[in-house]
Amino acid sequence: MTRRATMGLVAALALPVLAQQPGDDVYPADVRPPAGTQYPCALVALPAGLPGIPEADRAYINRSYARILRATQAKLVVLRALEDGQELAAARLRYDERAAGLSAGLRADPPPAGLEPFREDVVAAIELQRRFFAQAAGLRAKGEDMRAVYALPEGRQASARLIAGFSKMQARYPQWSAATRDSIYHHLCALDLF
Repeated sequence: MTRRATMGLVAALALPVLAQQPGDDVYPADVRPPAGTQYPCALVALPAGLPGIPEADRAYINRSYARILRATQAKLVVLRALEDGQELAAARLRYDERAAGLSAGLRADPPPAGLEPFREDVVAAIELQRRFFAQAAGLRAKGEDMRAVYALPEGRQASARLIAGFSKMQARYPQWSAATRDSIYHHLCALDLF
């Protein structure tokens, strides 16, 4: 084993456990992106009370978008490592564990009747992104540029599932406020790779 491989293994073993964590389903007061990253769109916190969302759906929406926000933040960190080529293996492992836990949390949380297709789209998008980042890390390790990375089909497939998820929410909540619609749209936009 080379010194570099040994150092990578030591770093990977020292990673904190980032799977589903307590509070992952609680929408945070602070939605700022992780240090050194930025959202690709104008993400703002969900508006208080989610105007236009029926009361029976609000708790589920809050839990789901808390997980979507955390998946987005994890994506931003691994994407930065992918672009910079710095500590990519460790960042990808942390991301994958974190995204797996968030995806499992979404999958295990029973949605109100009618929101199952939305949940399926979001879970599928996160799982596609996990595959995208696994393949992307391999490409970057071989010296491929980001053009080759963004050509991976899983990235576009994940994007399509996020767009479909937003369309389903828009159809379900035709009376939602502009602030609610914009925040929900930008959460999904920020999770997207494109």
